[in-house]
Amino acid sequence: MIRLLVADNSKKSILEETSFGGLPVKEIDKIVEWPKCRTCEAEMQYQGKIKTDIGIELIFMCNNDPGMCDDWDAEGGGNKAIIIDEKNLEFFKPTDAKLSIRETEYGVTIAETENVDYDSARENWEGNKRDVLGQLYGEPSWIQGDETPECDCCNKPMRFVAQLEEGPDHRTAMNFGGGGVAYLFDCIKGKTAKFLWQS
Repeated sequence: MIRLLVADNSKKSILEETSFGGLPVKEIDKIVEWPKCRTCEAEMQYQGKIKTDIGIELIFMCNNDPGMCDDWDAEGGGNKAIIIDEKNLEFFKPTDAKLSIRETEYGVTIAETENVDYDSARENWEGNKRDVLGQLYGEPSWIQGDETPECDCCNKPMRFVAQLEEGPDHRTAMNFGGGGVAYLFDCIKGKTAKFLWQS
């Protein structure tokens, strides 16, 4: 069974649900520093959040000089994935909202299919194929070969969480190298996450 992430405008701006664009969330009364790129030291752009069995996983990626800050690399410092608890949440804004958020937001419905792999599930989707924003769990469909990252806390391969498409509209899409695909991984034990993309 493949769980497709399908764009659903009726599910925008829900604190504890998967969505892309818009504003990230944090736990109420907790101070959260907006992630900064290791290379250019500017605030990263918020990409989206994914609800999992261990919390809400937030994804950030440098978009200040695309392609120059290793934003595709799980270890390069040009992106960041953070896991927070899913209780007592509130939206929060960066210092520079113009560069660090994508105002267009896509809510998500999870559509379970009987397909055996992501590529066939996406190809057989009967709705608008551009509305398929990726998959939750399952197995990654690599473009360039397996790049499963290792966890920093236990030195074991991390669990695959989601595969993401750039988005239904090129004007508001995430930038994974122009037609690329992104991959999110986590560690249940350490509650850590890593993110990368291929094109």
